[in-house]
Amino acid sequence: GEEFGLVFNHLYSLANMPIKRFGSTLISRGQFDGYLALLKGAHRSDNLDAVMCRDLISVDWQGHVHDCDFNQMLGLPLGDSDKPVHLRDLLTVDLERRNIRVADHCYGCTAGQGSSCGGALSG
Repeated sequence: GEEFGLVFNHLYSLANMPIKRFGSTLISRGQFDGYLALLKGAHRSDNLDAVMCRDLISVDWQGHVHDCDFNQMLGLPLGDSDKPVHLRDLLTVDLERRNIRVADHCYGCTAGQGSSCGGALSG
């Protein structure tokens, strides 16, 4: 930043999710398993209450609902549904007591200080 007169005083670092293009790059370089192990090893249960899937849903351009932005990018339907859930279906879905669909990429939100989901609550 010095070259351009920039000063960074509150820099945030986010984990890249090992999905889509980044996941493919990791696989092609033989680094996918190592990166996933790094995320799993950095898991902090303090972050579980702050992850976006606990309080938010993600809606795609067709009105289909997903547990989070990352599940949306992977085409994973809401909760343990085996088919896409549409916004119009939310009138009959109990969102308060629903299961959240999780997979290995979820470690990206719980690793270290957390990802775009609000981060760790302490330390």
